[in-house]
Amino acid sequence: MNKILSMVAIMALSSMAVNAAGTDYNVDITNSATLSFNVGGVAQDTIASNTDTFKVDRKVDVLVATTDTANIVVVPKINVPSDTKPLTFTVTNQSNGVQDYILSASNLANASATKDAGEVDSVDFATDLKICIDATCSAGNISGTNISFTEDESKTYYVFADILNTAVNGNRGSIALTATAVDDGTTTVMTDDSASVDNKAAVDVVFAEASGDASGDAQYDGKHSALSAYEVVTATIAVVKDSCVVSDGISSTANAKRIPGATVRYTIDIDNTGSADATGASLTDALQGDLTYVSGEIRDAACNCGTPAGSVIVADTVTYATPNVTANFGTVTVSTHECAYITTTIN
Repeated sequence: MNKILSMVAIMALSSMAVNAAGTDYNVDITNSATLSFNVGGVAQDTIASNTDTFKVDRKVDVLVATTDTANIVVVPKINVPSDTKPLTFTVTNQSNGVQDYILSASNLANASATKDAGEVDSVDFATDLKICIDATCSAGNISGTNISFTEDESKTYYVFADILNTAVNGNRGSIALTATAVDDGTTTVMTDDSASVDNKAAVDVVFAEASGDASGDAQYDGKHSALSAYEVVTATIAVVKDSCVVSDGISSTANAKRIPGATVRYTIDIDNTGSADATGASLTDALQGDLTYVSGEIRDAACNCGTPAGSVIVADTVTYATPNVTANFGTVTVSTHECAYITTTIN
């Protein structure tokens, strides 16, 4: 007797959604099979198998990225959230269903990479780190609060930091934004079930994200992070004051002494070795009562007390109002010297 066996698999799917992350978690996958066969060339009644049902498990996968293409340039003394140059990140839920996360921002260790190739972190901007939903932080800091993402949803966030008053030209600080998976509607960090025995009747959790940039952010740890960086670009100003005797009315010019009636010239050298112009530069010098102010001017070269160098900058002024001499330098551009010459006589 010949038997001809054939099996047809029938799969019934209920409430299944297919998307970039795959079938939603908690969907029941129901499967049964029927056996058809012949006996003596005559088709027999089909035989149905039992029905097997299991739940689709939860694949947790989040991607954090920055949209900053280079270090964000700032100057010292900027306080959150008055700065309009935040670090910008996107957080994308790549899980197979709705997933909640909390966000945190952290400084990377010194010598860590920054956004600009070949440059490294040299300072922490740890004071008052804020994570905001808009570029002016109008809604305030959302660090550590539960945020729900629909499947495949991507959101943009802005990280602000107070830029230190003591920050100097060339300081760079890398900051990472981290998204951590939490239980639905809470701030409780989610637990991974990948090391546990599969339970077909329950929804197990499997972390599936890549490793990130923040310290300790490993692959499959339920969180992901990316870095951006601040770079301080400012003026670096050195101020050097000197004096010389122009004449004393008795000695030769070369041998003039600082006696009553002598003319003494002060020089104040302003040197900008930074990466940004110094604007609105103004210097005040209180003359001692033993001196009488004669005149002042500002020139566009390094100081030479005996023989003033460079050309007079007409737009820059030196004024006197007892006892103060005020030198208004205006803008001292990058890589330039300017010199204020102040002529006095000894009473």
